[in-house]
Formats: sequence, C-alpha cells, structure tokens
Amino acid sequence: MLTACNSTDNSAPPAPGAPTGTSAPAQFTTVSGSTVSVPGEKPTAVFFFSVGCGACVGGAKALAGAAEKLGSAASFVLVDMNPGESAQTVTGFQSDTGTQAIPAVIDTGATLTTRYSVAALSTLLVIDPSGKVSYRATDPSTDQITDALRKAGAA
Repeated sequence: MLTACNSTDNSAPPAPGAPTGTSAPAQFTTVSGSTVSVPGEKPTAVFFFSVGCGACVGGAKALAGAAEKLGSAASFVLVDMNPGESAQTVTGFQSDTGTQAIPAVIDTGATLTTRYSVAALSTLLVIDPSGKVSYRATDPSTDQITDALRKAGAA
C-alpha cells in the first residue's frame, strides 16, 4: 500500500498495533547486493521512501546528514516502499540525495512496511537493537534524527 507524500511532523508514539516490544532481526538484500539486518546491532534509523516522492528527497538528505554526524555510532537504512522501482532507479535516487553510503532495500514483499505499520511515505523510524521503535516521524530534520538516535543509545 502506498500513500501520498506527507510533510507533517508526526513524532507521536507509534500507531496502535505498531511494534513497540522486541522484534527478531530480519535480513534484507540491498540494491547493491549486500545484506542488512533490521533491527541492527546499533540504534537504526529506517527511512521509508519512493523515488517519485518529492518530500522524500528532503527526508533522505536529512538522513544523510544524521549519518554524517553520527558515523558508525548508529545504523541507517533506506527502504523503498514501491516494489515496482528498480535497483538502478533507487541508486539514482541515492545519488541525487547524497545517500550512496546508506544501504537501500526495495520492500518488495512489504515486509518492513507491514512489520512497522508504515502507511506514509517519508516516514522515519528509530529502532533500537531489541526491535523497539523509539521514534516515529514524517520528514524529520537532521537534528531530530540525530537526537532520536542518541536517545536510543547511539554514542
């Protein structure tokens, strides 16, 4: 299920039914062919996007800024919610947004989208290593992402 881009900050607690307890890590193949686990061994910022979403460009750039600030203290993952987009299209989006160093996956089976009850493009989650969602927002700034990751344990 895809919804329109949304630029409203939504940093309220997760929606009813969204996981807040622990989740076992799941492995995903990135568009570059490597694997990534969600949740990871460190607090992880997961950004849900689609290449055609204008608001998602700003969100991805904010994610890149947080990744630059925190470096290896946290993990970062881009999740393309549109299963029809190709790996080449996603890598083009990464090039346009400066997120080439952030692993990107195409959520072809809606595994992550369903697991974390994500209904809007440009949604960012911070997930701690136990799988608990500690932060959920739409279009957060670099500083908001960085603060949320630090609160989740990123040094």
